[in-house]
Amino acid sequence: MRERVVVKFEPDGVKIEGRKGETVLDLIHKTGLSIRSECGGRQVCGKCRVIVGTPESCSEITQAEMFHLTKEEISHGYRLACACKILNDTVIIIPEESRIGVRSVLVEGVGKEVKLEPYVRKLLLFLDKPDLSDVRSDLQRIRDSLRETYNLDSAKFSFELLSRLPEVLRDSGWKVALTLWKDKIIDVEASDAIDEVYGVAVDIGTSKIIGYLTDLKSGKLLEVCFIENPQISYGEDVISRITYASENVENLRRLHKVLIEGINKVISRLCIKAKCRARNIYEVTVVGNTVMHHLFLSLSTKFLGLSPYVPVVSEPINVEARELSLKVNPSANVHVLPVIAGFVGADAVADIIATGIHKSDELSMVVDIGTNTEVILGNKESIMASSCASGPAFEGAHIKCGMKAVTGAIERLTIDPKTLEVTYKTIGGSPPVGLCGSAVIDCIAELFKAGIIDRGGRMMDQDIHGKIRIVDSDREFVLVRKGEDGAKRDIVITQRDVREIQLAKSAIYTGCYILMKRMKVRPEDVEKCYVAGAFGNYLNLTNAKLIGMLPDLSPDKIEFVGNAAGAGARMALVSKSVREEAAEAARKVKYVELALDPDFQLEFASAMYLPHRDVNRFPSLKDLV
Repeated sequence: MRERVVVKFEPDGVKIEGRKGETVLDLIHKTGLSIRSECGGRQVCGKCRVIVGTPESCSEITQAEMFHLTKEEISHGYRLACACKILNDTVIIIPEESRIGVRSVLVEGVGKEVKLEPYVRKLLLFLDKPDLSDVRSDLQRIRDSLRETYNLDSAKFSFELLSRLPEVLRDSGWKVALTLWKDKIIDVEASDAIDEVYGVAVDIGTSKIIGYLTDLKSGKLLEVCFIENPQISYGEDVISRITYASENVENLRRLHKVLIEGINKVISRLCIKAKCRARNIYEVTVVGNTVMHHLFLSLSTKFLGLSPYVPVVSEPINVEARELSLKVNPSANVHVLPVIAGFVGADAVADIIATGIHKSDELSMVVDIGTNTEVILGNKESIMASSCASGPAFEGAHIKCGMKAVTGAIERLTIDPKTLEVTYKTIGGSPPVGLCGSAVIDCIAELFKAGIIDRGGRMMDQDIHGKIRIVDSDREFVLVRKGEDGAKRDIVITQRDVREIQLAKSAIYTGCYILMKRMKVRPEDVEKCYVAGAFGNYLNLTNAKLIGMLPDLSPDKIEFVGNAAGAGARMALVSKSVREEAAEAARKVKYVELALDPDFQLEFASAMYLPHRDVNRFPSLKDLV
């Protein structure tokens, strides 16, 4: 019996040979092509949709596929890549809506001005040429010159540079640029490289990796680059990746390897854009949630997924780049900021540093919206933090027509309450493909204002203007019909989608409320609310408040700060004082486990309403609700 099959992926034209019985998703991973797989191949999200050229070449339709795909889609050959097994040679089409496109990502973020004081220094040395009356070793000659010229004693050195040292000294005519990290000699070059001193700050998000190339002599930001986190193919949320990594050691190594490869890709692109050498990058600072932190360091994430969710390490880490296979100077220092708890990581510490709430007299709140939303409340006296399992719904996961903020995604929309006519704007002005998170929030708020959904989130049964219909036992509201403005399918919002957003927004509001309750303050006591995360900057604040995603704060107290975590990582890159502040802030923060609060279940259930079961908590919306 034939055990091998050949599959061709279109429109890419990529062929691959695999084993009979392998899933389409497995084969896509092997080709290096990209496809959405928010649940990591567990047949839960329904986003890895493909079209099979010859249905008889594949395994039978599964229950999961019948749940996620309509009968019409199945009749047209649609399957889920994670469920469909290949039995014979065939052609598979990866449709546009299933691809990971080029995202619209906000990489800028608020950041306080800091004193330029990096750990990395580059010094010019003029060395005495050895002769028979002066036979000091090359290394000793450098140490003596450091002491005489700069009054520095450097007992440490990178072993790697010893193999290059003799040639560098002699080829440069004994005039060299010496690079130190603290008091450790990490590089020796010809003197013309004296001004080439670079560092990279890296923000490892669950869905994206952003790198910031900085000149460590001037503190100037040179270039910014981001890519999708390549781990996305193994699961879009941290729980999916914890599950995958915990299955066996090989899976953990694979997630670490693809993450390092992704970071190296960012570094390479930064260097190409800035026309600098990766070898002259001498420091890397890294932030990310605790799961990304552990996977970056190749640490087990198993116990992050099991109560009481304890990390392997929480303190700051310094490690040489060669230990992690980062393609910068092999002796470069990699500084990983501290984490606070199992689900409040180094990115939250960076948020604190960037917003400066740890030094402020004002009571401030930080809400860093993402797959795992962090809420931080406090000032220079005390700080509390919690993690809200808001899930990836705001990035399009578990939403029928949801997608990330890529070209063709609807990012803004309004609905006329009388005619139900939908007006929308897509990213790049392209034909509509689906809804990104900001549009989903707009949509629910607009439908609520139009009376199509009630305060409990229930969509009305009665069809109005041909907009409401039932498909596979789920009510849906048609936003864009197939063929309209070039749309290749109907774009809808379903009852199930509304419930997903209710769960996500309830998690965030409940986190904010419980922290305020623990600190014995009211919304009006909060002087500043920093909304962080790339998604936050595209929010319509009125609509976010209308659905009850954030507490009822005055608009003038809310500040969108973009990628605050990235800004904090950049601050730590150029300032040793900031690193000390970060370590101290992490120790100072009191972590609050929301699920242990006696009011959590009641508060969460109450926050499922639009905007809340107790409308008195939103006095500014009294005319709307």
